[in-house]
Amino acid sequence: MGRFCFAMMLAALPALGGEVRFERKGEGYELLRDSKPYAIRGAGGTQRLEQLAEAGGNAIRTWSPPGRKVMDEAQRLGLSVLLGLPVGLPRQGFSYTDQAAVARQRDRIRGLVREYRDHPALLMYALGNEVEHHATAEQRLQVWREMEELARIVKQEDPRHPVITVTAGWGQSTLKELRELAPSLDAVGINTYGGMMRVADAVREQGWTKPWMVTEFGPRGHWEVPKTPWGLPVEDPSSAKADFYLAAYRRVAGASPSFLGAYVFLWGQKQEKTHTWYGMFQPDGTPLDTVDAMTEAWTGKPPAKRAPRIERLEVTSVLRPGEEWLRVPPGARLRARVQAADPDGGALAITWDLRPDVSDNPATGGDREAAVEPIAGAVAGDGAQCEVTMPAEGNYRLFVYVRNGHGKASTANRALRVE
Repeated sequence: MGRFCFAMMLAALPALGGEVRFERKGEGYELLRDSKPYAIRGAGGTQRLEQLAEAGGNAIRTWSPPGRKVMDEAQRLGLSVLLGLPVGLPRQGFSYTDQAAVARQRDRIRGLVREYRDHPALLMYALGNEVEHHATAEQRLQVWREMEELARIVKQEDPRHPVITVTAGWGQSTLKELRELAPSLDAVGINTYGGMMRVADAVREQGWTKPWMVTEFGPRGHWEVPKTPWGLPVEDPSSAKADFYLAAYRRVAGASPSFLGAYVFLWGQKQEKTHTWYGMFQPDGTPLDTVDAMTEAWTGKPPAKRAPRIERLEVTSVLRPGEEWLRVPPGARLRARVQAADPDGGALAITWDLRPDVSDNPATGGDREAAVEPIAGAVAGDGAQCEVTMPAEGNYRLFVYVRNGHGKASTANRALRVE
Protein backbone atom coordinates (compact mmCIF):
# COMPACT_ATOMS: atom_id res chain seq x y z
CA MET A 1 0.00 0.00 0.00
CA GLY A 2 1.46 3.38 -1.00
CA ARG A 3 2.06 5.96 1.72
CA PHE A 4 -0.28 8.46 0.05
CA CYS A 5 -3.13 5.95 -0.06
CA PHE A 6 -2.36 4.90 3.50
CA ALA A 7 -2.50 8.53 4.67
CA MET A 8 -5.85 9.01 2.87
CA MET A 9 -7.19 5.88 4.58
CA LEU A 10 -6.15 7.20 7.99
CA ALA A 11 -7.78 10.56 7.32
CA ALA A 12 -11.07 8.81 6.63
CA LEU A 13 -11.05 6.86 9.90
CA PRO A 14 -13.57 7.95 12.54
CA ALA A 15 -12.27 9.21 15.87
CA LEU A 16 -11.66 6.42 18.34
CA GLY A 17 -13.10 6.27 21.83
CA GLY A 18 -16.46 5.84 23.50
CA GLU A 19 -17.89 2.69 24.98
CA VAL A 20 -16.52 -0.80 24.43
CA ARG A 21 -18.70 -3.76 25.36
CA PHE A 22 -19.54 -7.37 24.59
CA GLU A 23 -22.92 -8.29 23.20
CA ARG A 24 -24.43 -11.72 22.89
CA LYS A 25 -24.60 -12.96 19.32
CA GLY A 26 -26.06 -16.40 18.72
CA GLU A 27 -24.15 -18.85 20.91
CA GLY A 28 -21.25 -16.47 21.43
CA TYR A 29 -20.27 -12.83 21.74
CA GLU A 30 -19.43 -9.87 19.58
CA LEU A 31 -17.09 -7.04 20.57
CA LEU A 32 -18.67 -3.64 19.97
CA ARG A 33 -16.71 -0.40 19.89
CA ASP A 34 -18.81 2.73 19.65
CA SER A 35 -21.71 0.35 18.93
CA LYS A 36 -19.92 -1.08 15.87
CA PRO A 37 -18.53 -4.63 15.53
CA TYR A 38 -14.78 -4.74 16.12
CA ALA A 39 -12.63 -7.78 15.32
CA ILE A 40 -9.16 -7.66 16.90
CA ARG A 41 -6.23 -8.01 14.47
CA GLY A 42 -3.53 -7.31 16.97
CA ALA A 43 0.16 -7.42 17.80
CA GLY A 44 2.07 -7.15 21.04
CA GLY A 45 4.44 -4.22 21.27
CA THR A 46 4.69 -0.47 20.77
CA GLN A 47 7.26 -0.27 17.96
CA ARG A 48 6.79 0.21 14.21
CA LEU A 49 3.11 0.98 14.53
CA GLU A 50 2.80 2.50 11.08
CA GLN A 51 4.06 -0.76 9.58
CA LEU A 52 1.50 -2.62 11.66
CA ALA A 53 -1.35 -0.53 10.29
CA GLU A 54 -0.04 -0.90 6.74
CA ALA A 55 0.07 -4.69 7.22
CA GLY A 56 -3.62 -4.78 8.15
CA GLY A 57 -3.36 -4.81 11.94
CA ASN A 58 -5.77 -2.69 13.96
CA ALA A 59 -4.75 -3.23 17.60
CA ILE A 60 -1.76 -3.37 19.94
CA ARG A 61 -1.26 -4.94 23.32
CA THR A 62 1.03 -3.46 25.98
CA TRP A 63 2.29 -5.12 29.18
CA SER A 64 2.42 -1.84 31.08
CA PRO A 65 1.04 1.66 30.48
CA PRO A 66 2.90 2.91 27.38
CA GLY A 67 2.66 6.64 28.01
CA ARG A 68 0.71 9.36 26.26
CA LYS A 69 2.98 9.47 23.21
CA VAL A 70 2.31 5.83 22.24
CA MET A 71 -1.41 6.15 22.96
CA ASP A 72 -1.62 9.23 20.76
CA GLU A 73 0.32 7.50 17.97
CA ALA A 74 -2.02 4.52 18.14
CA GLN A 75 -5.00 6.83 17.89
CA ARG A 76 -3.51 8.64 14.90
CA LEU A 77 -3.03 5.34 13.08
CA GLY A 78 -6.44 3.91 13.91
CA LEU A 79 -5.07 1.32 16.35
CA SER A 80 -6.76 0.37 19.60
CA VAL A 81 -4.80 -0.41 22.77
CA LEU A 82 -5.22 -3.36 25.12
CA LEU A 83 -3.67 -1.60 28.10
CA GLY A 84 -1.56 -3.73 30.42
CA LEU A 85 -1.92 -3.03 34.15
CA PRO A 86 1.09 -4.83 35.69
CA VAL A 87 0.56 -6.66 38.97
CA GLY A 88 2.91 -8.50 41.31
CA LEU A 89 4.20 -11.94 40.32
CA PRO A 90 4.56 -14.70 42.94
CA ARG A 91 7.52 -16.10 40.98
CA GLN A 92 9.29 -12.78 41.53
CA GLY A 93 8.53 -12.67 45.25
CA PHE A 94 5.23 -10.77 45.43
CA SER A 95 3.04 -12.18 48.20
CA TYR A 96 -0.73 -11.96 47.93
CA THR A 97 -0.92 -12.56 51.68
CA ASP A 98 0.96 -9.31 52.34
CA GLN A 99 -2.00 -7.03 52.93
CA ALA A 100 0.04 -3.83 52.81
CA ALA A 101 1.55 -4.75 49.42
CA VAL A 102 -1.86 -5.77 48.09
CA ALA A 103 -3.36 -2.46 49.24
CA ARG A 104 -0.60 -0.47 47.55
CA GLN A 105 -1.14 -2.43 44.36
CA ARG A 106 -4.87 -1.72 44.42
CA ASP A 107 -4.20 2.00 44.82
CA ARG A 108 -1.73 1.92 41.92
CA ILE A 109 -4.19 0.13 39.64
CA ARG A 110 -6.89 2.63 40.55
CA GLY A 111 -4.56 5.50 39.68
CA LEU A 112 -3.58 4.01 36.32
CA VAL A 113 -7.21 3.51 35.30
CA ARG A 114 -7.98 7.11 36.17
CA GLU A 115 -5.00 8.23 34.09
CA TYR A 116 -5.92 6.30 30.92
CA ARG A 117 -9.71 5.79 31.02
CA ASP A 118 -10.56 8.77 28.81
CA HIS A 119 -8.00 8.16 26.08
CA PRO A 120 -9.80 7.47 22.78
CA ALA A 121 -7.38 4.70 21.75
CA LEU A 122 -8.19 2.57 24.81
CA LEU A 123 -9.93 -0.73 24.02
CA MET A 124 -9.79 -2.58 27.34
CA TYR A 125 -7.57 -3.32 30.34
CA ALA A 126 -5.47 -6.43 31.01
CA LEU A 127 -4.69 -7.18 34.65
CA GLY A 128 -1.23 -8.70 34.73
CA ASN A 129 0.49 -11.13 32.42
CA GLU A 130 0.83 -14.82 33.29
CA VAL A 131 0.63 -13.96 36.99
CA GLU A 132 0.01 -17.60 37.86
CA HIS A 133 3.07 -18.85 35.95
CA HIS A 134 5.33 -20.91 38.24
CA ALA A 135 3.09 -20.16 41.23
CA THR A 136 2.10 -22.88 43.68
CA ALA A 137 -1.49 -24.12 43.66
CA GLU A 138 -2.20 -22.05 46.78
CA GLN A 139 -0.62 -18.94 45.29
CA ARG A 140 -2.56 -19.39 42.06
CA LEU A 141 -5.90 -19.36 43.87
CA GLN A 142 -4.80 -16.27 45.80
CA VAL A 143 -4.00 -14.60 42.49
CA TRP A 144 -7.44 -15.36 41.02
CA ARG A 145 -9.21 -14.01 44.11
CA GLU A 146 -7.22 -10.80 43.88
CA MET A 147 -7.97 -10.50 40.15
CA GLU A 148 -11.63 -10.39 41.21
CA GLU A 149 -10.94 -7.50 43.58
CA LEU A 150 -8.88 -5.62 41.00
CA ALA A 151 -11.51 -6.18 38.31
CA ARG A 152 -14.11 -4.61 40.58
CA ILE A 153 -11.84 -1.61 41.14
CA VAL A 154 -11.33 -1.15 37.39
CA LYS A 155 -15.07 -1.31 36.79
CA GLN A 156 -15.74 1.23 39.53
CA GLU A 157 -13.32 3.66 37.95
CA ASP A 158 -14.21 2.95 34.31
CA PRO A 159 -17.46 1.17 33.46
CA ARG A 160 -17.03 1.92 29.72
CA HIS A 161 -14.11 -0.45 28.98
CA PRO A 162 -13.90 -4.21 29.69
CA VAL A 163 -11.26 -5.74 31.95
CA ILE A 164 -9.53 -9.09 31.46
CA THR A 165 -6.60 -10.99 32.88
CA VAL A 166 -3.98 -12.85 30.82
CA THR A 167 -3.06 -16.48 31.54
CA ALA A 168 -0.06 -18.64 30.70
CA GLY A 169 -1.98 -21.10 28.58
CA TRP A 170 -4.89 -22.91 30.18
CA GLY A 171 -3.40 -25.65 32.36
CA GLN A 172 -5.73 -28.36 33.60
CA SER A 173 -8.19 -26.07 35.35
CA THR A 174 -7.11 -22.44 34.85
CA LEU A 175 -10.29 -21.32 33.13
CA LYS A 176 -12.51 -23.24 35.54
CA GLU A 177 -10.81 -21.52 38.48
CA LEU A 178 -11.13 -18.10 36.86
CA ARG A 179 -14.81 -18.65 36.15
CA GLU A 180 -15.44 -19.48 39.81
CA LEU A 181 -13.08 -17.09 41.61
CA ALA A 182 -13.02 -13.99 39.35
CA PRO A 183 -16.55 -13.60 37.94
CA SER A 184 -16.16 -9.83 37.49
CA LEU A 185 -13.69 -10.32 34.65
CA ASP A 186 -15.40 -9.57 31.34
CA ALA A 187 -13.24 -11.94 29.31
CA VAL A 188 -9.94 -13.77 29.40
CA GLY A 189 -6.75 -13.46 27.37
CA ILE A 190 -4.77 -16.65 26.78
CA ASN A 191 -1.08 -16.75 25.86
CA THR A 192 -0.30 -19.79 23.73
CA TYR A 193 2.28 -20.72 21.11
CA GLY A 194 2.39 -24.31 19.89
CA GLY A 195 -0.90 -24.73 21.76
CA MET A 196 -2.61 -22.30 19.37
CA MET A 197 -3.82 -25.33 17.44
CA ARG A 198 -5.67 -26.66 20.52
CA VAL A 199 -6.73 -23.52 22.37
CA ALA A 200 -10.34 -23.37 21.12
CA ASP A 201 -10.91 -26.97 22.22
CA ALA A 202 -9.42 -26.24 25.66
CA VAL A 203 -11.68 -23.23 26.15
CA ARG A 204 -14.71 -25.34 25.35
CA GLU A 205 -13.60 -28.30 27.49
CA GLN A 206 -13.06 -26.13 30.56
CA GLY A 207 -16.51 -24.62 30.26
CA TRP A 208 -15.47 -21.01 29.71
CA THR A 209 -18.61 -19.29 28.46
CA LYS A 210 -17.51 -15.65 28.36
CA PRO A 211 -15.63 -13.96 25.50
CA TRP A 212 -11.97 -14.85 25.06
CA MET A 213 -8.99 -13.82 22.97
CA VAL A 214 -5.43 -14.96 22.37
CA THR A 215 -3.17 -12.31 23.87
CA GLU A 216 0.12 -13.84 22.67
CA PHE A 217 0.83 -16.31 19.90
CA GLY A 218 3.77 -16.86 17.62
CA PRO A 219 6.31 -19.59 16.86
CA ARG A 220 6.65 -22.82 18.76
CA GLY A 221 8.00 -21.83 22.16
CA HIS A 222 11.45 -22.77 23.39
CA TRP A 223 9.77 -25.23 25.79
CA GLU A 224 7.85 -26.93 22.95
CA VAL A 225 10.59 -27.83 20.46
CA PRO A 226 13.05 -30.74 20.25
CA LYS A 227 16.33 -30.48 22.15
CA THR A 228 19.92 -30.97 21.10
CA PRO A 229 21.71 -34.00 22.58
CA TRP A 230 23.12 -31.59 25.19
CA GLY A 231 19.66 -30.37 26.16
CA LEU A 232 19.22 -26.98 24.46
CA PRO A 233 16.16 -26.01 22.38
CA VAL A 234 16.20 -26.24 18.58
CA GLU A 235 14.83 -23.02 17.08
CA ASP A 236 12.73 -23.21 13.93
CA PRO A 237 13.90 -21.17 10.92
CA SER A 238 11.88 -17.99 10.49
CA SER A 239 10.37 -19.34 7.27
CA ALA A 240 8.97 -22.35 9.15
CA LYS A 241 7.75 -19.96 11.86
CA ALA A 242 5.94 -17.91 9.22
CA ASP A 243 4.15 -21.01 7.98
CA PHE A 244 3.11 -21.82 11.54
CA TYR A 245 1.88 -18.25 12.28
CA LEU A 246 -0.46 -18.36 9.31
CA ALA A 247 -1.71 -21.90 9.92
CA ALA A 248 -2.27 -21.26 13.63
CA TYR A 249 -4.12 -18.01 13.04
CA ARG A 250 -6.40 -19.63 10.48
CA ARG A 251 -7.01 -22.57 12.79
CA VAL A 252 -8.31 -20.44 15.67
CA ALA A 253 -10.15 -17.78 13.65
CA GLY A 254 -13.81 -18.75 13.62
CA ALA A 255 -13.22 -21.81 15.81
CA SER A 256 -15.41 -20.42 18.60
CA PRO A 257 -18.38 -18.04 18.53
CA SER A 258 -16.90 -16.25 21.58
CA PHE A 259 -13.44 -15.71 20.09
CA LEU A 260 -12.66 -12.00 19.70
CA GLY A 261 -9.27 -12.03 17.97
CA ALA A 262 -5.56 -12.44 18.63
CA TYR A 263 -2.36 -10.50 19.28
CA VAL A 264 0.77 -11.85 17.59
CA PHE A 265 4.04 -11.78 19.55
CA LEU A 266 6.30 -9.86 19.08
CA TRP A 267 5.90 -6.84 16.79
CA GLY A 268 9.46 -5.77 17.48
CA GLN A 269 12.63 -7.49 18.65
CA LYS A 270 13.93 -8.85 21.96
CA GLN A 271 16.40 -11.29 23.47
CA GLU A 272 14.52 -14.33 24.74
CA LYS A 273 16.64 -17.49 24.61
CA THR A 274 18.01 -16.11 21.31
CA HIS A 275 17.74 -12.68 19.70
CA THR A 276 15.67 -14.15 16.86
CA TRP A 277 13.19 -16.51 18.55
CA TYR A 278 10.16 -14.29 19.08
CA GLY A 279 10.79 -10.94 17.41
CA MET A 280 9.27 -10.33 13.98
CA PHE A 281 11.94 -7.78 13.08
CA GLN A 282 15.71 -7.81 13.15
CA PRO A 283 17.48 -5.43 15.53
CA ASP A 284 18.01 -2.95 12.68
CA GLY A 285 14.27 -2.92 11.95
CA THR A 286 14.27 -5.25 8.94
CA PRO A 287 10.95 -7.16 8.84
CA LEU A 288 11.12 -10.95 8.76
CA ASP A 289 8.96 -13.35 6.79
CA THR A 290 6.67 -13.67 9.82
CA VAL A 291 5.45 -10.13 9.06
CA ASP A 292 4.45 -11.32 5.59
CA ALA A 293 2.55 -14.20 7.19
CA MET A 294 0.52 -11.88 9.40
CA THR A 295 -0.12 -9.51 6.50
CA GLU A 296 -1.72 -12.43 4.67
CA ALA A 297 -3.62 -13.49 7.80
CA TRP A 298 -5.06 -10.00 8.33
CA THR A 299 -5.73 -8.98 4.72
CA GLY A 300 -6.42 -12.32 3.08
CA LYS A 301 -3.54 -12.06 0.62
CA PRO A 302 0.26 -12.00 0.81
CA PRO A 303 2.12 -8.73 0.24
CA ALA A 304 3.17 -7.95 -3.29
CA LYS A 305 6.85 -7.94 -2.29
CA ARG A 306 7.71 -10.87 -0.09
CA ALA A 307 10.60 -11.87 2.13
CA PRO A 308 13.18 -14.46 1.07
CA ARG A 309 12.74 -18.03 2.24
CA ILE A 310 15.28 -20.30 3.93
CA GLU A 311 14.90 -23.93 2.95
CA ARG A 312 17.90 -25.54 4.64
CA LEU A 313 20.92 -24.76 6.83
CA GLU A 314 23.80 -27.25 6.86
CA VAL A 315 26.83 -27.23 9.14
CA THR A 316 29.58 -29.79 8.60
CA SER A 317 33.08 -30.44 9.88
CA VAL A 318 36.11 -31.62 7.95
CA LEU A 319 36.66 -34.23 10.67
CA ARG A 320 33.01 -35.18 11.15
CA PRO A 321 31.18 -34.71 7.85
CA GLY A 322 27.42 -35.14 7.88
CA GLU A 323 26.92 -35.11 11.65
CA GLU A 324 23.67 -33.27 12.34
CA TRP A 325 24.43 -31.98 15.85
CA LEU A 326 28.12 -31.14 16.00
CA ARG A 327 30.26 -31.60 19.07
CA VAL A 328 33.73 -30.41 18.20
CA PRO A 329 36.99 -29.59 19.99
CA PRO A 330 38.21 -26.02 20.57
CA GLY A 331 39.59 -24.47 17.40
CA ALA A 332 37.67 -26.81 15.09
CA ARG A 333 36.82 -25.38 11.69
CA LEU A 334 33.31 -25.82 10.37
CA ARG A 335 31.68 -25.17 7.01
CA ALA A 336 28.14 -23.78 6.87
CA ARG A 337 25.86 -23.53 3.86
CA VAL A 338 22.36 -22.09 3.53
CA GLN A 339 19.83 -22.81 0.81
CA ALA A 340 17.59 -19.80 0.31
CA ALA A 341 15.58 -18.19 -2.45
CA ASP A 342 13.81 -14.94 -3.22
CA PRO A 343 10.16 -15.32 -4.34
CA ASP A 344 10.79 -12.82 -7.15
CA GLY A 345 14.09 -14.35 -8.18
CA GLY A 346 16.08 -11.36 -6.93
CA ALA A 347 19.59 -11.29 -5.55
CA LEU A 348 20.16 -12.12 -1.87
CA ALA A 349 22.57 -10.64 0.65
CA ILE A 350 23.61 -13.27 3.22
CA THR A 351 25.56 -12.67 6.43
CA TRP A 352 26.53 -14.86 9.40
CA ASP A 353 27.61 -14.57 13.01
CA LEU A 354 28.49 -16.86 15.92
CA ARG A 355 27.23 -16.09 19.44
CA PRO A 356 27.34 -17.77 22.84
CA ASP A 357 24.25 -19.93 23.26
CA VAL A 358 22.38 -18.78 26.36
CA SER A 359 19.11 -20.57 25.62
CA ASP A 360 19.45 -22.35 28.98
CA ASN A 361 18.89 -18.98 30.68
CA PRO A 362 16.49 -19.75 33.57
CA ALA A 363 14.41 -16.59 32.99
CA THR A 364 10.78 -17.50 32.34
CA GLY A 365 7.51 -15.90 31.31
CA GLY A 366 9.22 -13.36 29.07
CA ASP A 367 11.27 -11.91 31.94
CA ARG A 368 14.14 -9.70 30.85
CA GLU A 369 17.28 -11.36 29.45
CA ALA A 370 20.59 -9.70 28.65
CA ALA A 371 21.54 -9.27 24.99
CA VAL A 372 24.26 -11.49 23.52
CA GLU A 373 26.78 -10.03 21.10
CA PRO A 374 28.53 -11.83 18.19
CA ILE A 375 32.02 -13.24 18.69
CA ALA A 376 34.43 -11.11 16.66
CA GLY A 377 36.51 -12.96 14.09
CA ALA A 378 34.79 -16.34 14.49
CA VAL A 379 33.18 -16.34 11.03
CA ALA A 380 34.97 -15.88 7.71
CA GLY A 381 33.05 -15.09 4.54
CA ASP A 382 29.57 -14.00 3.56
CA GLY A 383 27.21 -15.37 0.96
CA ALA A 384 25.63 -18.79 0.80
CA GLN A 385 28.48 -20.40 2.71
CA CYS A 386 31.03 -19.49 5.35
CA GLU A 387 33.72 -20.99 7.55
CA VAL A 388 33.60 -20.89 11.34
CA THR A 389 36.44 -21.27 13.82
CA MET A 390 35.03 -22.54 17.10
CA PRO A 391 36.15 -20.86 20.34
CA ALA A 392 36.85 -22.40 23.76
CA GLU A 393 34.61 -24.99 25.43
CA GLY A 394 30.97 -24.02 25.68
CA ASN A 395 27.67 -23.75 23.82
CA TYR A 396 27.29 -21.56 20.72
CA ARG A 397 24.84 -20.75 17.94
CA LEU A 398 25.65 -19.96 14.36
CA PHE A 399 23.14 -17.51 12.86
CA VAL A 400 22.47 -16.77 9.21
CA TYR A 401 20.56 -13.71 7.94
CA VAL A 402 19.18 -13.64 4.41
CA ARG A 403 18.00 -10.28 2.99
CA ASN A 404 16.54 -9.34 -0.38
CA GLY A 405 16.19 -6.15 -2.38
CA HIS A 406 12.74 -5.43 -0.92
CA GLY A 407 14.23 -4.78 2.51
CA LYS A 408 12.94 -8.03 4.02
CA ALA A 409 14.74 -10.93 5.66
CA SER A 410 14.65 -14.47 7.00
CA THR A 411 16.87 -16.12 9.61
CA ALA A 412 17.96 -19.53 10.86
CA ASN A 413 20.48 -20.85 13.35
CA ARG A 414 22.25 -24.01 14.40
CA ALA A 415 23.25 -24.92 17.95
CA LEU A 416 26.86 -26.08 18.35
CA ARG A 417 28.92 -27.40 21.25
CA VAL A 418 32.65 -27.25 21.91
CA GLU A 419 33.98 -29.83 24.35
